[in-house]
Amino acid sequence: MKIAIITLPLNTNYGGILQAYALQTVLQRMGHDVQHLQPKVEFHPLHPVWKMPFVWSKRLLRKCFGGEWRLPVFEHPHRWIRRYTDVFIYKHIEMRPLSDEEWNASLAKDYDVFMVGSDQVWRPCYALPLERYFLSFLDDTGSNPRIAYAASFGTENCEFSANQILDCRKLLQKFSFVSVREQSGTEICKRIFGVNASHVLDPTLLLSKDDYLKLIQDQSPSKGNLMVYILDETPDTQLFISQIAASEKLIPFNTNYSLGNRLGIPQLPVENWLRGFVDAKLIITDSFHACVFAIIFNKPFICIGNSERGMERFHSLLDLFGLQHCLINLNSFCGVPFIDWNSVNTRLEEFRECSLKDLKRVLKTFERGRGSN
Repeated sequence: MKIAIITLPLNTNYGGILQAYALQTVLQRMGHDVQHLQPKVEFHPLHPVWKMPFVWSKRLLRKCFGGEWRLPVFEHPHRWIRRYTDVFIYKHIEMRPLSDEEWNASLAKDYDVFMVGSDQVWRPCYALPLERYFLSFLDDTGSNPRIAYAASFGTENCEFSANQILDCRKLLQKFSFVSVREQSGTEICKRIFGVNASHVLDPTLLLSKDDYLKLIQDQSPSKGNLMVYILDETPDTQLFISQIAASEKLIPFNTNYSLGNRLGIPQLPVENWLRGFVDAKLIITDSFHACVFAIIFNKPFICIGNSERGMERFHSLLDLFGLQHCLINLNSFCGVPFIDWNSVNTRLEEFRECSLKDLKRVLKTFERGRGSN
């Protein structure tokens, strides 16, 4: 079958990119043709045209005399910052870019199934417009099955407005199968949207370590053995990292350069980020997907709770594998957590098998339905 996947825009977020790659790979291995429907990337001017000569001059001065030698002078900063991650996206992910006008019911004739997921596709602050991630662009005349795989609300409470709940409730009840990434999501679906949902693994956990190692065969080693991937850095986290590095006698290396930090440094390639998990003896992070990949690569990790980005994601993931003790408070840290990897890997195999079984079963049902028509 030809399956259209609707997920968040792919840009510099490693977890977002790799969950899209993983779900696509799983579906392709099942024999399906897959495309991610994505909004067309447009780099809008950051300044009026008349002001650009002054902007370029200022950048040139910063580049030559301000120590920011990597800063692009003429290229759009947003294009520059994603130059490496875009290479991975366009190489490994099947995409169909769509303008706003092209998100319409005519897409139904091009695909057999529409699948929403994964990641925080049902969190209003990230999913814009929200109704698109409930397939509002399809009308009732088409018979295309609608599926949600490992969709996430991001938090334990639904952040929808009253009007969004009304609209999305109607849309979600048209889905043939709904699955969510967090256990709390099953309760939200039942209580607020009136649908039953299964609890499944994030797509990245459906692939093995060996699957990811194939992506980094030619990648150079990292410059350290303490992987640091912090999305929201603070002076407290900086101090904590330096203390851990000293006490554990490890060399930290950073795998995150955000647009908000230094425009002169593009986000590192996806392969660099993955290689970090191979080389690390310990990982410090406040990222959900960094925790996921620490589990996949069987590397000890310290998770610093990131309440701004949603704590429920961490609780659900770590509860699943008996790893709640890896989520720490900086003010009461008691040492690097011990992890029983045999127990974790056994649980991972069980949950992976169940999640894949659910997905295969649903898609087989649709295939049989098409065959009988």
